[in-house]
Amino acid sequence: MLRHLGNVIALVIAFAVCALSLAAQGAPSALEGYFTGKEVQLKIDMPGTQKGVDLRFDQGSPMNWKEYSSRVKQFGAAIRKGDQARVTAIVVKKDMIEFQLDGGGFGTFGDDTQTTVAAKTVEKSDYEKQLENDIANTDDEDRKRSLQRDLDRERARRERENADNQRAAQVASQIKAQQVSGSRMNGGSRFNLRWKGSIPADQLTPEAVMKLLADYVQFGAVQTAGAPPPVQNGEISHDLPPGANPPDNNSSAGSPTAQLKRGMQISEVNNLLGQGRQLSESTSADGLKTQIFEYLPQDRRVEVTYVDGLVIKFSISSR
Repeated sequence: MLRHLGNVIALVIAFAVCALSLAAQGAPSALEGYFTGKEVQLKIDMPGTQKGVDLRFDQGSPMNWKEYSSRVKQFGAAIRKGDQARVTAIVVKKDMIEFQLDGGGFGTFGDDTQTTVAAKTVEKSDYEKQLENDIANTDDEDRKRSLQRDLDRERARRERENADNQRAAQVASQIKAQQVSGSRMNGGSRFNLRWKGSIPADQLTPEAVMKLLADYVQFGAVQTAGAPPPVQNGEISHDLPPGANPPDNNSSAGSPTAQLKRGMQISEVNNLLGQGRQLSESTSADGLKTQIFEYLPQDRRVEVTYVDGLVIKFSISSR
């Protein structure tokens, strides 16, 4: 009798565990269906990285403010306090819920985070190698001096090319750094809700998630998916890859500001926007000259930063 009762109890426990497992498996879909596509308002700045903000609910205080400050300082703020952001994904793992906003953050697989462009090295030419060989194999001092002069000129030519390539790589690296920075600002961010071991079953509900995020996210005006919010204060994003056109509100695609691109020469910008007014100029330790110009085409204000005469970044605003 006792043995039979023990089997019944074991069976009941097995069914209970199975039911909890099925409930947990169904919870991610419930969270995704409730949050995905809706808009929320942020109460804190969100770092521009896929690392996002970690909240550990197995500790006394979920937020590690030192870690948070470090990420905002290192990666910048992709979403500012008070901004609205769209929930683009909810990912539930064994011990974590990813609450992804506006794309979930730059730096995931496939994102190019490198900001350094390597300079192409000019190798010795066959002519230079032959001159070195001829010098080593001649005993005629006059001929050796003549060959040495030719070799010096050939080496100087190669060194000039390497210096030009190094300079071009420095400019390209600055352009790349601006591109990565722009991608971070446009890539969104995320909250990582973490537990030790596994997520408690009672935390896998929309109500529980909203309560956990209440100090960091305003859910009072949650909206369904729709058109993205308008550009604030007339500012137009300029954090785009080289060669891409920025959006230009209330103007056609053929407008001068819509044709502005990174990598353009200063003369091309002047032809496009008119003569600008220089705001500042500086030279780095590497000898790169940085200039900032202001242009006032039509009803716009355009601020352009040049490095060695090439557009590195720009911003466009109404005036």
